[in-house]
Amino acid sequence: MSARPQESGAALVARTSPSREDHHVPEMMHRTQREVRTAEPSVAAEALSVTHVTHGLTVEATGAGFVFEERVRGTALLSLESTRCTGALSGAVEPGRAMMIVWVKSGSAQVDDNPVQIGRPVLYRQDPQRFRWVDFQHDVLRIDRTIVEQVAAERGDWAPGPLEFRPRHVPEGAPLAAWWLMVRSVAQEVLQGPTDVPLERERELARFAAGGLLTAIPHWPVGQHEPVLASTARFARAETFLLDHATEQITVNDVAEAAGLSVRGVQAAFQRHHGITPTMYLRRIRLLLAREQLEAGDDRSVAEIARATGFAHLGRFAGSYRQEFGELPRQTALAARE
Repeated sequence: MSARPQESGAALVARTSPSREDHHVPEMMHRTQREVRTAEPSVAAEALSVTHVTHGLTVEATGAGFVFEERVRGTALLSLESTRCTGALSGAVEPGRAMMIVWVKSGSAQVDDNPVQIGRPVLYRQDPQRFRWVDFQHDVLRIDRTIVEQVAAERGDWAPGPLEFRPRHVPEGAPLAAWWLMVRSVAQEVLQGPTDVPLERERELARFAAGGLLTAIPHWPVGQHEPVLASTARFARAETFLLDHATEQITVNDVAEAAGLSVRGVQAAFQRHHGITPTMYLRRIRLLLAREQLEAGDDRSVAEIARATGFAHLGRFAGSYRQEFGELPRQTALAARE
């Protein structure tokens, strides 16, 4: 896994670091790291039994040159896992106390006999869920379940408690871009941050990750019928409006009016939840939408894709795109067509 965000999770949670005048020693968490590389299916199975709660796990070498690689780093509140295997893994997995979201980078994958789309996050439910992965690469994000429930309660204006998520929901468009924006920032901090981290800082980063999950997948309290809008709190309304109209020429005033907030209130809410202004958040969502369309390799020009994703000025779009992704839009388009 890699991340190159301009505004990282580290920037988001920097405010939780103690000031020089604060002589209180913060409670710390230790980010553990484990790496496994093996050509033996039995060793791979043992490694998986450490990382996951599994049932009926089988690891098969489907051809010559079996390779299994796993890297895990994080804490009990938040961790990232990256796995590559040239064989086949199957069984059932139980997330336990964490929310576990997986996205496949390559290969063949099924969850509960349903095929998994490449590059789309899939949320495991709390009870055991069947899986089969063949010749694959995938990443997994784990977020403490209690933290997700607390953030959902704040965003939805309900009492904290167990959640239901829309089954087999596959995010698309702006909510998917918001998910990747969160992942890139979290990966930067978890994979490259310090080994020992203040508890409050790690909790804030986990809350940030929870917000990305809750934005991507509709949810509601257990026992409540699925609402038209899963969240009713004003920040959630602001974020939903921004994502629903991300490719249109909207302003912060429009977002504030839709949410029933002042412009200053919207600015403060986005700074608190995302660590950046609503204008910067909107621009980065648009950039991710543009990148996805450029990577599709269709016949549209860069200018057409820029306009379709909300950019009115092609030169500014190209400059922002290069700053965000390290290459020009035309380079992404050319690579996709090769």
